[in-house]
Amino acid sequence: MDRTKLIHGTLFDIQGFSVHDGPGCRTLIFLKGCSLHCAWCSNPEGISPYPEPLYQISKCTFDGLCIEACPHHAIKQNLEHLVFDRSLCSTCNTFECTSACCSGALRKGGFQITVDTLFKKITRDRQYWGEGGGITLTGGEPFTQSGFVQALLKRCYETFIHTAVETCGNVPWKNIEPCLPWLDWIFFDLKHIDSKKHKQCTGSSNHLILQSAAKLAISFPGRIIFRMPVIPGFNDDSDHIASLCDFILSTGRQEINLLPVHHFGREKYNLLGQTYYTKEFNSIPHLEIERIRSQMEMSGIRCYTGSETPF
Repeated sequence: MDRTKLIHGTLFDIQGFSVHDGPGCRTLIFLKGCSLHCAWCSNPEGISPYPEPLYQISKCTFDGLCIEACPHHAIKQNLEHLVFDRSLCSTCNTFECTSACCSGALRKGGFQITVDTLFKKITRDRQYWGEGGGITLTGGEPFTQSGFVQALLKRCYETFIHTAVETCGNVPWKNIEPCLPWLDWIFFDLKHIDSKKHKQCTGSSNHLILQSAAKLAISFPGRIIFRMPVIPGFNDDSDHIASLCDFILSTGRQEINLLPVHHFGREKYNLLGQTYYTKEFNSIPHLEIERIRSQMEMSGIRCYTGSETPF
């Protein structure tokens, strides 16, 4: 028996018909767990490694059924909404509260799945991918679940499914290296070259990230496309762009995808009982994106903006 089929991973979504995260049409697999806390994160439900309750107050009838059902006494009610002790929720594996909710206000964010079950779901999408399609692992940070990722990628690679991963690189090299033989493409996020500024908006320095990028450039024979979320006032100035170009060229790679900051994930923060901070970042004008693109291309880097990808 292949025991890798029994390895469990924790996901929070599976999406088909994506055309912006690798060649062809793709199935995106969203894994939970991330070591960064980026202020602009559009998938905050991917940061915690554990399933968690998602609470939509507009649907709540305040009937108290979820409070009675919770065996950990993690839910309380104040005058306006329910309050969750999410440190207790992280130890729960039954989520009786979501089963007891009759209004749809409370649902479970995240689920466990085996490699075997996920692979069966993936293969159902295969007929829709077209030429060059496949899967892309994203999150969260996929490499926080290295054993699961390695087993899944190997299974896909051996059945001629194109594989890609989106990573921030802020994980130990021992998490990344075992997965490389089974990967075709890597999308690698670079938020800021200055470590102190990086920590201000992500909660972590970039030392491990830059080390991972440099090692991947040497060790990985497949395609690496760097990505930078363009955050006005944080990483869009000419001096930073010049430093970023120097670093990319030092790796021997030459491709980057600029992703203008957006606010599509703002409503998710309410579901998690969190405050949305990204509203302080304005959308960047198209002319500014073109300025950055021009500066990068003059440095010898192939630069793609937004959904204008070479896939």
